Amino acid sequence: MPLKIKICGIKHNLQKIYNLFPDFIGFIFYSNSPRFVGDNFFHKKSNQKIFKVGVFVNEFEDNVIKINKNNKLDFVQLHGKENVSYCERLFKKGLKIIKAFRINNLFFFKKIEEYIPFCNYFLFDSDSIHYGGSGKKFNWLKLNEYDFKTPFFLSGGIGMEDLNLIKKFSHPKMFGIDINSKFEIYPGNKNIELLNTFIKKIRKL
Repeated sequence: MPLKIKICGIKHNLQKIYNLFPDFIGFIFYSNSPRFVGDNFFHKKSNQKIFKVGVFVNEFEDNVIKINKNNKLDFVQLHGKENVSYCERLFKKGLKIIKAFRINNLFFFKKIEEYIPFCNYFLFDSDSIHYGGSGKKFNWLKLNEYDFKTPFFLSGGIGMEDLNLIKKFSHPKMFGIDINSKFEIYPGNKNIELLNTFIKKIRKL
């Protein structure tokens, strides 16, 4: 199955992003991010079959539920230190969850096993002092230690220069590629031509 493409951190040129037909698009609802869409952001559902993801970091649960409902999101991505109970409560309210984890060489995958019943996907990002958008990669070989059934997105500093690495890297549960900062003119404003080239090449792999 071809890898899914998720474009995250979108603030501008939304219609142009739609025209690239990614599989997922991400809007960041974290006020400390330079890609924060704002408190009054409202996303109008399009007719295109693109999944809409709201990205949250240690947010109050009621706010996540409210924003999810108001924007008719398909998924919420939890990119902070949200514990299992937090995920379980949102899951039981009908939200679909992508739980992000920051990976370094000391990461122990066993600790995420208890999240499995409440998450549709995992997302593995680079370990940094910030919550995503660092532009840095982690050692993908670390993912050879992941042997659970939950599919995952590969994230963290992925750019055009990584096409050959992606082609060579294989994992039975790698569901998609999450791209962000390496395809920007400035935070939140994506380079449409570069994205178009990358998406076409990924879909030929």
